[in-house]
Amino acid sequence: MTNDETGLAPLGLCVVANVAQVTAHGTGGGELHSGLRHFAPGAKVWVAPPRWDPWDPGVTVVGRHRGNHRRYIAVVVQRRFLEDLRVRGIYSPALLAKLGGGWNARAAEEFTRFWGSPRLETRVEIDGRPHWAPPVLDPPPPEMEYEGAVYHLTGFDAGHARYSAQPPPWLRPRQA
Repeated sequence: MTNDETGLAPLGLCVVANVAQVTAHGTGGGELHSGLRHFAPGAKVWVAPPRWDPWDPGVTVVGRHRGNHRRYIAVVVQRRFLEDLRVRGIYSPALLAKLGGGWNARAAEEFTRFWGSPRLETRVEIDGRPHWAPPVLDPPPPEMEYEGAVYHLTGFDAGHARYSAQPPPWLRPRQA
């Protein structure tokens, strides 16, 4: 694989995305912003390989800051603010160093295929404490199975779905 313009072979592979034009913040996604604080809408960012929980909604991205287009910065952003995920070659040694290395080709393809469709980060309440769970499609299903137990949807907003082991009131057996 070579770059058609320069004929150079890539130094590594990376998942590339664009920052969403409009991002929803705040309770229920009521605050709309143009792009992100550090990146303009539509800005190209390179997604670093996950270094922690793969279900965590935050991912490290590297890109050129909104105010300084010369140097790369690394920032953790919510995955839901990224769109148009694709796999591309890395040709810049500075970018490769900032990313901390490239992606494995298979892992990059799987990440792109899985996260390329709209998904909601998922929190499951276990023993009264919230835990991250695998993301669900948007809109979320009324029930999901996680670690051998069935959980019921309790609510969702612009970026998150919440599930509980307690069934909703209309599914609970009536008390006599």
